[in-house]
Amino acid sequence: MTNPLVAAEQSSTTWYTGLGLVESAAQVSTGIQDNSWVDGTLGGVGGSLDILGLAIDPLGSLVSWGVSWLMEHVRPLKEALDWLAGNPDAIAAHATTWQNVSTFTADAQAQYMDALSQEIADWAGGSGDAYRQHAGLVAQVMQGISSAAGGISYAVEGASLLVGLVRGIVRDLIAQFVGTLAARLPQWLAEAGLTLGLATPVVIGQVAALVAKWVDKIQTFIRGLLNSLRRLLPKVESLGEILTGLKDELAKLMRSATGGGGRGSDGPDVPAGHRWREGDPPPPPRSGNDLPTDAHLGQRYVGENDPNNPNRAFRPDTVHYMDEVEREAHRLFVDGDGNLRSAADGSLYDTSAGSTHWSGQGRAIFVMDGSGNLYATLDQFPGRIHHSSLLGGESVAGAGEIEVRDGRLVAMTDQSGHYQPRAEHNDIALQSLRDQGLSTDPDFAQYGWGGNRR
Repeated sequence: MTNPLVAAEQSSTTWYTGLGLVESAAQVSTGIQDNSWVDGTLGGVGGSLDILGLAIDPLGSLVSWGVSWLMEHVRPLKEALDWLAGNPDAIAAHATTWQNVSTFTADAQAQYMDALSQEIADWAGGSGDAYRQHAGLVAQVMQGISSAAGGISYAVEGASLLVGLVRGIVRDLIAQFVGTLAARLPQWLAEAGLTLGLATPVVIGQVAALVAKWVDKIQTFIRGLLNSLRRLLPKVESLGEILTGLKDELAKLMRSATGGGGRGSDGPDVPAGHRWREGDPPPPPRSGNDLPTDAHLGQRYVGENDPNNPNRAFRPDTVHYMDEVEREAHRLFVDGDGNLRSAADGSLYDTSAGSTHWSGQGRAIFVMDGSGNLYATLDQFPGRIHHSSLLGGESVAGAGEIEVRDGRLVAMTDQSGHYQPRAEHNDIALQSLRDQGLSTDPDFAQYGWGGNRR
């Protein structure tokens, strides 16, 4: 027999419980939608101000309505109001954009699940079960992205509504002040006239007191708005970090479905869908040539490898250009755990023993070709071994220096005198490595020319 006084257990488990970032996205989004971040001073305000103002000062209210209209329609006044209380229309546009992202992702997830239910319904055995499990994870991550984008949309929309509310309050307070001043000032001046100016200090004091009173009111609401936005900002930043994590998780899931290393990364002895593990043969070089090779060899270095060129750079030295066999010994690849390894023997790459011309000890020089293959050497030697040595002077997708500790990328620089890459060149190279499954060190940093962090 059930005791009616005993409350039934209510499960707090939802579909996203236990899914890490997906769960976090839903929880943060819920925390935004409950409006707990809104400052208490902004509650219960709005139209009541108009009614209150009309009851206290009917003449001033009539004037203030005209001032309010002017502030919203006359350009200098409107711009001043936007500066003071924000432009809610611009914020609302951003909210709509994020909602579009959320809706698009949710629709894509639904279409993905519909397609799966139709196309793999008859798949049986371990492969079918494994694929369904993998597809389910992809769908959950997509739902998490939709939830996070929706949370950001709600946050931006909430900020828009709050800014709009405070804007209206500030506008009306300023207008009511002007209206009140316009109604009372003639009375005060008349009184001053009747007393032959003896009451002028009193009039000034009355105006000052009125100004202080309305400024205090305006400050209260502006302060409430700022407090609310300060509480909201960490939640939005958290959703941004969650979105980045979900994006990376989705990329990993896609890579695990297609072979872990991307196009051309699986060797003939490695089965499809396999991510490189210790003991596997090194994967062959990637193919495809789908990256822009816009970092070109400087003109002064052309012919640097020709011992018969009297105008070669570094003369009398001659820069060495590697052939395919030697180049392959300097190729790096990304393993199944996101580490950089040497294609020569599969060992974890480490630059501790390396040295570069620009940074000195602890780094290696690197270049990336148009297919995303990364080549590096620990032994830069001026006049003999340079960035150009690795790909025979060919144009590259990126070039510079890398710092790697036990396979984990710690730093990347843009410093290459031969190629002088722009920041975007190495950003593309880094993204290519991440698309291949690279996981950077938690303290990873990029550096431009002169060692400046960027």
